[in-house]
Amino acid sequence: MNINVTNAAVTDAQQPNFPWRPSIAQFFATIGFYAPFFGISAVLLPAKIAMIAPDDKVAMTASATTITLLISVFAGFICGALCDMTRSRFGARTPWIVGGGVLATICLIVFATASDTTLALGAWYVYVVWYNAVMAAAMAWMPDLIAPKHRGTASSMFGVATQIGLNGAQSLASLYITNVSTGVFVLLIVADIALILAVVICQEKSNRDVPRAKFSVEAAKESFLPPRHAGRDYWFAAIARLMYMMPGGIGTYRLYTLTDYMHTPEEAAAKWMSLMAALSLVMAIVAAVISGPLADRIKTIKVPVAVAVFLVGVPCWLPFFIPTPLMYTIYVALSGLGGGIFVALDQALMTSVLPNQKTAAKDLAFLNVAGTIGQMLAPLLAAAVIGMFGYAGLFPMGFIVLTIAAVSVFGIKNVK
Repeated sequence: MNINVTNAAVTDAQQPNFPWRPSIAQFFATIGFYAPFFGISAVLLPAKIAMIAPDDKVAMTASATTITLLISVFAGFICGALCDMTRSRFGARTPWIVGGGVLATICLIVFATASDTTLALGAWYVYVVWYNAVMAAAMAWMPDLIAPKHRGTASSMFGVATQIGLNGAQSLASLYITNVSTGVFVLLIVADIALILAVVICQEKSNRDVPRAKFSVEAAKESFLPPRHAGRDYWFAAIARLMYMMPGGIGTYRLYTLTDYMHTPEEAAAKWMSLMAALSLVMAIVAAVISGPLADRIKTIKVPVAVAVFLVGVPCWLPFFIPTPLMYTIYVALSGLGGGIFVALDQALMTSVLPNQKTAAKDLAFLNVAGTIGQMLAPLLAAAVIGMFGYAGLFPMGFIVLTIAAVSVFGIKNVK
């Protein structure tokens, strides 16, 4: 890929062959940090709250989700900054993956066995901190260990792992809605095995010889604040990620769109939603597997990412003009295709715009914060649109916001 490699820790010339070890390690690490978080937050956390506080489950679940996102906003870049400053015989990232994984496991064991809402939610919130620590460290393996020309394929592996950790974990967790503790332990076993495999396969080298900056106010600003001199590419990438997440509220109101807008009976709507989820997962995995190696071969990553965003946005018009469950399903399937490409290449694009290799984990975490803010705003935007235009307004909104995201991708100059 034609990328500015001045800040790359490993250049293309230094890594002529594909780096299988760090790429496979990041594949397992991604499953390790995503599986318990998404499996529990989307399925088992609401089920746990319903078990121990059935009368307040709706309000409590909403507040727990909001607090989780707020913690993620701050924990990600703080832990990322501390990770960048770490020096050890096992490198900068491995101690945080191992230590964070152990502490996250302890928190989830407390969450699984707690019968009190305060203790359960308290354990969950502390877990969210360590989840973000592990994620910030593991994601930094790509800019640390993989040369720019290989990042498309490596990011594709990351995309497949993301689908497994997201959709696969939620499917697995749904089997344990009536037995939350068992479900949490199953997800923990999967996650811990994946993280152990990741650090064993990666074998990150010592970074004790890397000098640590002397403490100063300026050094602290560089370590813990957003990159002030990141350049336009970094901020265009942040806007692209923010805007890509903003139409997520369309999925939040999928059931109501089917029943209230398309007048589909609830039983049939459930079957359509099941079909949508299956098609979306299959299309996303296929797209993720193909898109990364293809991007490396054609030596461009910006164009496939922008096309992927359009593939999610343009089909929004199908259920708008033809409001039927079939058109809605086709839209979701095409969105899954575009989403698979985006997820597969997003990590390669984000690591390519980092302004400083020395603060890679922290700067990546701020890009993740942009996505988290988009997730937080998505249901609010969708609710506002529904209030003004009805459910039909969701689809033009999706097209408009995703078009802004695609334009933002094209605004990135130093990535071909």
